Amino acid sequence: MEPKITVIVPVYNVEKYLPECLDSLAAQTYPNLQVLVVNDGSTDTSPQIIADYVRRFPGLFTQLNKPNGGLSDARNFAMDKAEGEWIAFLDSDDWADPDYYAQMAEVMKQGADVVVSDIEYFYENGQPSWIMPGLNPHAFESPIKQAFLSPMFAWNKLYRADFFTKQQFRYPIGTWYEDIPVTMPIFAQCQKIGIQHAARIHYRQREGSIMSVTQSARLKEIFPVMKQVRDQFAAMGCSEQYHDELEYLHIEHLRLYGMFRFLRSPLTKELKTMSDTVMQQFYPHWKKNPYIRYLGWKDQLFLKTFGSLTLPLYKRVIH
Repeated sequence: MEPKITVIVPVYNVEKYLPECLDSLAAQTYPNLQVLVVNDGSTDTSPQIIADYVRRFPGLFTQLNKPNGGLSDARNFAMDKAEGEWIAFLDSDDWADPDYYAQMAEVMKQGADVVVSDIEYFYENGQPSWIMPGLNPHAFESPIKQAFLSPMFAWNKLYRADFFTKQQFRYPIGTWYEDIPVTMPIFAQCQKIGIQHAARIHYRQREGSIMSVTQSARLKEIFPVMKQVRDQFAAMGCSEQYHDELEYLHIEHLRLYGMFRFLRSPLTKELKTMSDTVMQQFYPHWKKNPYIRYLGWKDQLFLKTFGSLTLPLYKRVIH
Protein backbone atom coordinates (compact mmCIF):
# COMPACT_ATOMS: atom_id res chain seq x y z
CA MET A 1 0.00 0.00 0.00
CA GLU A 2 1.12 3.54 -0.72
CA PRO A 3 2.27 5.61 2.28
CA LYS A 4 -0.58 7.61 3.76
CA ILE A 5 -0.69 11.36 3.18
CA THR A 6 -2.56 13.46 5.72
CA VAL A 7 -3.80 16.78 4.33
CA ILE A 8 -4.79 19.37 6.96
CA VAL A 9 -7.32 22.00 5.84
CA PRO A 10 -8.09 24.83 8.30
CA VAL A 11 -11.53 26.40 7.70
CA TYR A 12 -12.94 29.69 8.91
CA ASN A 13 -15.95 31.31 7.20
CA VAL A 14 -15.08 30.32 3.64
CA GLU A 15 -18.44 28.98 2.47
CA LYS A 16 -17.94 30.65 -0.92
CA TYR A 17 -14.69 28.81 -1.67
CA LEU A 18 -14.76 25.66 0.44
CA PRO A 19 -16.60 23.36 -2.02
CA GLU A 20 -13.99 23.97 -4.73
CA CYS A 21 -11.21 23.15 -2.27
CA LEU A 22 -12.87 19.97 -0.98
CA ASP A 23 -13.92 18.89 -4.48
CA SER A 24 -10.29 19.06 -5.52
CA LEU A 25 -9.33 16.78 -2.62
CA ALA A 26 -12.15 14.34 -3.32
CA ALA A 27 -10.87 14.07 -6.90
CA GLN A 28 -7.27 13.21 -5.96
CA THR A 29 -5.87 10.15 -7.73
CA TYR A 30 -3.54 9.28 -4.85
CA PRO A 31 -5.04 6.14 -3.27
CA ASN A 32 -4.15 6.60 0.41
CA LEU A 33 -5.25 10.04 1.56
CA GLN A 34 -6.57 11.29 4.90
CA VAL A 35 -8.11 14.78 4.87
CA LEU A 36 -8.56 16.49 8.24
CA VAL A 37 -10.86 19.48 7.80
CA VAL A 38 -10.68 21.74 10.86
CA ASN A 39 -13.70 23.94 11.48
CA ASP A 40 -12.05 26.80 13.37
CA GLY A 41 -15.22 28.21 14.94
CA SER A 42 -16.87 29.23 11.67
CA THR A 43 -20.09 31.25 11.93
CA ASP A 44 -21.24 30.72 8.32
CA THR A 45 -22.33 27.47 6.64
CA SER A 46 -18.79 26.05 6.43
CA PRO A 47 -19.43 23.41 9.16
CA GLN A 48 -22.46 22.11 7.26
CA ILE A 49 -20.46 21.98 4.03
CA ILE A 50 -17.71 19.98 5.75
CA ALA A 51 -20.28 17.59 7.26
CA ASP A 52 -21.75 16.99 3.82
CA TYR A 53 -18.35 15.96 2.44
CA VAL A 54 -17.76 13.65 5.42
CA ARG A 55 -21.13 12.03 4.69
CA ARG A 56 -20.40 11.65 0.98
CA PHE A 57 -16.76 10.55 1.38
CA PRO A 58 -16.60 8.88 4.83
CA GLY A 59 -13.27 7.17 4.27
CA LEU A 60 -11.57 10.33 3.11
CA PHE A 61 -12.74 13.38 5.07
CA THR A 62 -12.78 13.85 8.83
CA GLN A 63 -14.35 16.92 10.43
CA LEU A 64 -12.67 18.42 13.48
CA ASN A 65 -14.39 21.23 15.38
CA LYS A 66 -12.77 23.75 17.68
CA PRO A 67 -13.29 27.33 18.93
CA ASN A 68 -11.81 29.99 16.72
CA GLY A 69 -8.07 30.33 17.27
CA GLY A 70 -6.65 31.24 13.88
CA LEU A 71 -4.82 29.43 11.10
CA SER A 72 -1.88 28.18 13.16
CA ASP A 73 -4.07 26.95 15.98
CA ALA A 74 -6.25 25.03 13.53
CA ARG A 75 -3.23 23.38 11.89
CA ASN A 76 -1.73 22.47 15.26
CA PHE A 77 -5.04 21.10 16.51
CA ALA A 78 -5.06 18.51 13.73
CA MET A 79 -1.49 17.30 14.24
CA ASP A 80 -2.32 14.69 16.87
CA LYS A 81 -5.00 13.22 14.58
CA ALA A 82 -2.69 12.87 11.59
CA GLU A 83 -2.17 9.23 10.63
CA GLY A 84 0.02 9.76 7.56
CA GLU A 85 3.70 9.07 7.10
CA TRP A 86 3.65 12.32 5.15
CA ILE A 87 1.82 15.56 5.96
CA ALA A 88 0.57 18.38 3.75
CA PHE A 89 -1.52 21.52 4.25
CA LEU A 90 -4.08 23.17 2.00
CA ASP A 91 -5.74 26.51 2.65
CA SER A 92 -9.51 26.33 2.31
CA ASP A 93 -9.78 28.96 -0.43
CA ASP A 94 -7.16 27.25 -2.61
CA TRP A 95 -7.36 24.04 -4.60
CA ALA A 96 -5.17 21.34 -6.16
CA ASP A 97 -5.22 19.45 -9.45
CA PRO A 98 -6.39 15.80 -9.24
CA ASP A 99 -2.87 14.37 -9.60
CA TYR A 100 -1.19 16.87 -7.28
CA TYR A 101 -0.52 14.58 -4.30
CA ALA A 102 0.23 11.58 -6.52
CA GLN A 103 2.95 13.58 -8.27
CA MET A 104 4.31 14.92 -4.99
CA ALA A 105 4.42 11.37 -3.61
CA GLU A 106 6.48 10.15 -6.57
CA VAL A 107 9.18 12.67 -5.72
CA MET A 108 8.93 11.90 -2.00
CA LYS A 109 9.58 8.20 -2.72
CA GLN A 110 13.00 9.14 -4.07
CA GLY A 111 14.16 9.84 -0.53
CA ALA A 112 13.16 13.46 -0.05
CA ASP A 113 12.45 14.87 3.39
CA VAL A 114 10.32 17.65 1.89
CA VAL A 115 8.93 18.04 -1.62
CA VAL A 116 8.15 21.51 -2.95
CA SER A 117 5.88 22.36 -5.88
CA ASP A 118 5.46 25.36 -8.14
CA ILE A 119 2.42 27.59 -7.51
CA GLU A 120 -0.19 29.23 -9.71
CA TYR A 121 -1.27 32.66 -8.45
CA PHE A 122 -4.95 32.92 -9.38
CA TYR A 123 -6.72 36.32 -9.29
CA GLU A 124 -10.43 36.66 -8.68
CA ASN A 125 -10.53 40.06 -10.40
CA GLY A 126 -9.59 38.61 -13.77
CA GLN A 127 -5.95 39.63 -13.66
CA PRO A 128 -3.85 37.06 -15.54
CA SER A 129 -2.53 34.22 -13.42
CA TRP A 130 1.19 33.57 -13.18
CA ILE A 131 3.51 30.84 -11.96
CA MET A 132 5.86 31.16 -8.98
CA PRO A 133 8.63 28.54 -8.83
CA GLY A 134 8.50 26.50 -5.66
CA LEU A 135 12.28 26.50 -5.52
CA ASN A 136 14.40 29.47 -6.47
CA PRO A 137 15.40 28.71 -10.09
CA HIS A 138 19.04 29.76 -9.66
CA ALA A 139 21.59 27.04 -8.99
CA PHE A 140 23.11 27.86 -5.64
CA GLU A 141 25.65 25.99 -3.55
CA SER A 142 23.16 23.35 -2.41
CA PRO A 143 19.44 22.52 -2.74
CA ILE A 144 19.04 23.38 0.95
CA LYS A 145 20.32 26.90 0.37
CA GLN A 146 18.18 27.08 -2.75
CA ALA A 147 15.15 26.26 -0.58
CA PHE A 148 16.00 29.01 1.92
CA LEU A 149 15.66 31.51 -0.93
CA SER A 150 12.26 30.18 -2.00
CA PRO A 151 8.63 30.80 -0.93
CA MET A 152 8.08 29.87 2.72
CA PHE A 153 4.44 28.83 2.28
CA ALA A 154 3.42 25.72 4.22
CA TRP A 155 0.90 24.47 1.68
CA ASN A 156 2.94 23.89 -1.50
CA LYS A 157 4.97 21.23 0.26
CA LEU A 158 4.80 17.60 1.35
CA TYR A 159 6.68 16.84 4.56
CA ARG A 160 7.92 13.79 6.40
CA ALA A 161 5.42 13.54 9.23
CA ASP A 162 8.05 13.12 11.90
CA PHE A 163 8.97 16.80 11.64
CA PHE A 164 5.62 17.35 13.34
CA THR A 165 5.06 14.09 15.23
CA LYS A 166 8.55 13.47 16.67
CA GLN A 167 10.22 16.87 16.53
CA GLN A 168 6.96 18.57 17.47
CA PHE A 169 7.19 21.51 15.09
CA ARG A 170 4.13 23.71 15.59
CA TYR A 171 2.97 26.92 13.97
CA PRO A 172 3.16 30.01 16.20
CA ILE A 173 -0.28 31.13 17.33
CA GLY A 174 -1.62 34.64 17.06
CA THR A 175 0.77 36.01 14.48
CA TRP A 176 0.96 36.68 10.78
CA TYR A 177 3.86 35.19 8.77
CA GLU A 178 3.40 31.95 10.70
CA ASP A 179 4.87 29.71 7.98
CA ILE A 180 8.37 31.18 8.15
CA PRO A 181 9.50 29.95 11.62
CA VAL A 182 8.43 26.39 10.77
CA THR A 183 9.53 26.12 7.14
CA MET A 184 13.00 27.61 7.70
CA PRO A 185 14.17 25.25 10.49
CA ILE A 186 12.63 22.25 8.74
CA PHE A 187 14.64 23.09 5.62
CA ALA A 188 17.75 23.38 7.79
CA GLN A 189 17.26 19.80 9.01
CA CYS A 190 16.61 18.26 5.59
CA GLN A 191 19.07 15.94 3.92
CA LYS A 192 17.23 16.06 0.60
CA ILE A 193 14.64 18.45 -0.81
CA GLY A 194 12.64 17.41 -3.87
CA ILE A 195 10.90 19.58 -6.45
CA GLN A 196 7.73 18.87 -8.40
CA HIS A 197 8.03 21.20 -11.38
CA ALA A 198 4.42 21.91 -12.19
CA ALA A 199 1.93 24.43 -10.83
CA ARG A 200 -0.72 21.94 -9.79
CA ILE A 201 -1.70 23.93 -6.70
CA HIS A 202 -3.65 27.15 -7.10
CA TYR A 203 -3.26 30.10 -4.74
CA ARG A 204 -6.32 32.32 -4.77
CA GLN A 205 -5.68 36.05 -4.53
CA ARG A 206 -8.67 37.82 -3.04
CA GLU A 207 -9.46 41.06 -1.29
CA GLY A 208 -9.02 40.89 2.45
CA SER A 209 -6.47 38.07 2.49
CA ILE A 210 -3.65 38.55 4.98
CA MET A 211 -0.99 39.18 2.37
CA SER A 212 -3.11 41.87 0.70
CA VAL A 213 -3.76 43.84 3.92
CA THR A 214 -1.47 46.85 4.33
CA GLN A 215 -3.42 49.08 6.70
CA SER A 216 -3.07 46.88 9.77
CA ALA A 217 -0.65 47.42 12.65
CA ARG A 218 -0.15 43.65 12.48
CA LEU A 219 2.49 44.27 9.82
CA LYS A 220 4.77 44.72 12.85
CA GLU A 221 4.47 41.02 13.59
CA ILE A 222 7.16 40.25 11.02
CA PHE A 223 9.77 41.53 13.50
CA PRO A 224 9.21 38.97 16.31
CA VAL A 225 8.90 36.26 13.65
CA MET A 226 12.33 37.18 12.27
CA LYS A 227 13.70 37.12 15.83
CA GLN A 228 12.24 33.65 16.33
CA VAL A 229 14.02 32.42 13.20
CA ARG A 230 17.33 33.95 14.30
CA ASP A 231 16.95 32.30 17.70
CA GLN A 232 16.09 28.93 16.13
CA PHE A 233 19.17 28.93 13.92
CA ALA A 234 21.35 29.99 16.86
CA ALA A 235 19.94 27.11 18.92
CA MET A 236 20.67 24.68 16.06
CA GLY A 237 24.21 26.03 15.81
CA CYS A 238 23.94 26.96 12.14
CA SER A 239 23.61 30.75 12.14
CA GLU A 240 27.05 31.17 10.59
CA GLN A 241 26.62 28.29 8.15
CA TYR A 242 23.49 29.93 6.77
CA HIS A 243 24.39 33.56 7.47
CA ASP A 244 23.88 34.75 3.89
CA GLU A 245 20.55 32.95 3.60
CA LEU A 246 19.24 34.34 6.90
CA GLU A 247 20.43 37.78 5.88
CA TYR A 248 18.61 37.48 2.56
CA LEU A 249 15.43 36.39 4.36
CA HIS A 250 15.62 39.63 6.33
CA ILE A 251 16.31 41.64 3.17
CA GLU A 252 13.26 40.15 1.48
CA HIS A 253 10.89 40.72 4.39
CA LEU A 254 12.24 43.95 5.88
CA ARG A 255 13.87 45.81 2.99
CA LEU A 256 12.25 44.62 -0.24
CA TYR A 257 8.85 42.94 -0.65
CA GLY A 258 7.98 43.58 2.99
CA MET A 259 8.96 47.22 2.53
CA PHE A 260 6.56 47.46 -0.40
CA ARG A 261 3.79 46.60 2.09
CA PHE A 262 5.22 49.00 4.66
CA LEU A 263 5.08 51.82 2.09
CA ARG A 264 1.33 51.28 1.67
CA SER A 265 0.79 51.47 5.42
CA PRO A 266 -0.05 54.54 7.52
CA LEU A 267 2.77 53.33 9.80
CA THR A 268 5.47 53.58 7.13
CA LYS A 269 7.96 55.67 9.12
CA GLU A 270 7.66 53.53 12.24
CA LEU A 271 8.00 50.30 10.26
CA LYS A 272 11.01 51.65 8.38
CA THR A 273 12.68 52.67 11.65
CA MET A 274 12.09 49.19 13.08
CA SER A 275 13.52 47.67 9.90
CA ASP A 276 16.57 49.94 10.00
CA THR A 277 17.24 48.99 13.63
CA VAL A 278 17.12 45.23 13.00
CA MET A 279 19.28 45.35 9.89
CA GLN A 280 21.86 47.60 11.50
CA GLN A 281 22.06 45.38 14.58
CA PHE A 282 22.19 41.97 12.93
CA TYR A 283 23.10 42.47 9.28
CA PRO A 284 24.91 45.81 8.94
CA HIS A 285 26.57 44.78 5.66
CA TRP A 286 23.40 43.46 4.05
CA LYS A 287 23.90 45.44 0.84
CA LYS A 288 26.81 43.09 0.05
CA ASN A 289 24.64 39.97 0.28
CA PRO A 290 25.60 37.68 -2.64
CA TYR A 291 22.01 36.82 -3.52
CA ILE A 292 20.96 40.38 -4.30
CA ARG A 293 22.55 40.11 -7.73
CA TYR A 294 19.99 37.47 -8.74
CA LEU A 295 17.11 39.91 -8.26
CA GLY A 296 15.54 41.83 -11.14
CA TRP A 297 17.04 45.23 -11.91
CA LYS A 298 14.03 47.09 -10.47
CA ASP A 299 14.37 45.32 -7.13
CA GLN A 300 18.11 45.93 -7.09
CA LEU A 301 17.54 49.61 -7.88
CA PHE A 302 15.03 49.87 -5.03
CA LEU A 303 17.45 48.33 -2.53
CA LYS A 304 20.22 50.68 -3.65
CA THR A 305 18.17 53.88 -3.61
CA PHE A 306 15.56 53.46 -0.88
CA GLY A 307 16.20 55.46 2.27
CA SER A 308 14.88 58.30 4.38
CA LEU A 309 15.37 60.85 1.59
CA THR A 310 13.64 58.78 -1.08
CA LEU A 311 10.89 57.42 1.20
CA PRO A 312 8.30 60.10 0.24
CA LEU A 313 8.93 59.46 -3.46
CA TYR A 314 8.61 55.69 -3.16
CA LYS A 315 5.53 56.03 -0.96
CA ARG A 316 3.82 57.96 -3.78
CA VAL A 317 5.01 55.51 -6.45
CA ILE A 318 4.03 52.36 -4.50
CA HIS A 319 0.57 53.73 -3.73
